[in-house]
Amino acid sequence: MVNTPLNLPEWFETVVVLLLAIGFPIAILFAWAFELTPDGIRATQSDGATAGQSGDRKLDYALIGALLFVAAATLWGKIPTAIDVPALNEKEIVQEQSIAVLPFADMSPNGDQQYFGDGIAEELLNELTRLDGLRVAGRTSSFSYKNRDDDILTIAKALNVNSILEGSIRKDGNRIRVTAQLINAVDGYHYWSETYDRELTDIFAIQEEIASAVAGALGVRLGVGDVNSFRGAGTRNVEAYEIYLQGLQASVFGDLDERIRAFERAIELDPSYAAAWAALGLTIGATMWIAPPEEAPTILDRAIPILLKAVELDPDSAYANTLLATVNYARMDWVRSEEFYLTALSLRTDRNTLSNYANMLMRAGRSTSAQNTFRKHDAIESVPGRAGELRANVELARERYAEAKEIANQLSGFQRVSLNYLIALNEHDPVAIKAAISAFPKSGTASLALYLPVLRDFDSTEKALSIIKAVYADTDTHWPSKYHDISLLAAYYGDAAFSLQVMSEEARFTTVRFGALWYPMLREVRMLPGFKKLVVDVNLVEYWRTHGWADHCRPLGDNDFTCN
Repeated sequence: MVNTPLNLPEWFETVVVLLLAIGFPIAILFAWAFELTPDGIRATQSDGATAGQSGDRKLDYALIGALLFVAAATLWGKIPTAIDVPALNEKEIVQEQSIAVLPFADMSPNGDQQYFGDGIAEELLNELTRLDGLRVAGRTSSFSYKNRDDDILTIAKALNVNSILEGSIRKDGNRIRVTAQLINAVDGYHYWSETYDRELTDIFAIQEEIASAVAGALGVRLGVGDVNSFRGAGTRNVEAYEIYLQGLQASVFGDLDERIRAFERAIELDPSYAAAWAALGLTIGATMWIAPPEEAPTILDRAIPILLKAVELDPDSAYANTLLATVNYARMDWVRSEEFYLTALSLRTDRNTLSNYANMLMRAGRSTSAQNTFRKHDAIESVPGRAGELRANVELARERYAEAKEIANQLSGFQRVSLNYLIALNEHDPVAIKAAISAFPKSGTASLALYLPVLRDFDSTEKALSIIKAVYADTDTHWPSKYHDISLLAAYYGDAAFSLQVMSEEARFTTVRFGALWYPMLREVRMLPGFKKLVVDVNLVEYWRTHGWADHCRPLGDNDFTCN
């Protein structure tokens, strides 16, 4: 609470001004109707006043005028006007303490410990989000400045924060040096800096000291209620922590076997390490992206109990609940997935949870709800780039091609080419389709067995469909998105029944490419009786009746529905 110079609360001044505004007209009325005389207060005489009385009345008028001036000046200072209040950009106003945590630079002799610097920064970021009265920029935003030369003031302005925490690590054998500094992003001066030379076993104590120092320097307090203790990485086993960080270093879609081994080893070292359990479950579930569709149920059945264990160990982990929700909708348990997402959002409404939830809504055909969720996701903080191809599915389902193209322009490599191809298919633009296929990589993918022959006979519907069906029948030619790719081309050439047949072969096993079900180009497919059977079989209708219908489907009474 802000106090006045006399140590009175700030509301006191406001109350005084209001009382003055209310009482001033009354005071004027009494001054006009009555006058103070040696014999007491008397009514003002209309005539016959003495010279002295006339002078008294002039004094009354002077006093009234002075009071009017003081009141007007006071009120004018309290009542804002359109002229006095400048139009400020919302991004220029930082109303609370705020901070961004940048990745800690690796200063180790071999330069091979960046994963450790990233891990320390992320743990500090997670801990600082628990400080009462401190807004913390998210990991995606802060880490986007990794290995860049932007100055601190530029970064702070872009992230809309008024302080920056940065540092470095130097790890040599069992010794570690951590240097951290908290910078005032308004003027560039240091609030605080410190260097810690310790045994590696003290890394969690160092993190706790840094978090406490930041809290003290910014004038905020650690935690609320029962969350005052520093939880660090969720383990006190330094070896388990380091192996966990090494597992995270690999891309989710990189060497999955290496990641799985790392998380399993971390769990062996600390069986109660909830974050390692959650990461293991996610990585196992991710293998379905590169497996044949029919293997997805077995993969997900293996991942579910691991994620349930993570939530059991840390029920208040939004991260674990989010991953459990994601794997549940991958298993087509949409209702339970929604429940876990809502639990995760009640624990922590962050970009990661909102993004995952929006992707589920998109796959379930609730594209408008997905778009609204992405808006909440963006409102938390501004992040360079967009959410990529998954988000483009929302724009395609809503026939917002310009927005989808904007996303494509922010991508690179095959992601950009692939998205441009999908946009061209939905716009039914043969020139753009041919250009996109021509830009596909010319080697290293079995999908060329489909696209190159189709490109040669692209303008002949009969020949193109013949090629498409021949590739479909060739069981020796396979790639992860085979059914999806064939189904879209079949729909483009007008064979809705064949498109649905092929799409169903994948959709009955995995939700990986469910976003395509809601493309404008599949409108005729959605109107087939077989499509209604498909969405019933994959439990979507049960989910829609509970949580809201897909944009392209609506109920017909209690027992029927239609899609278009």
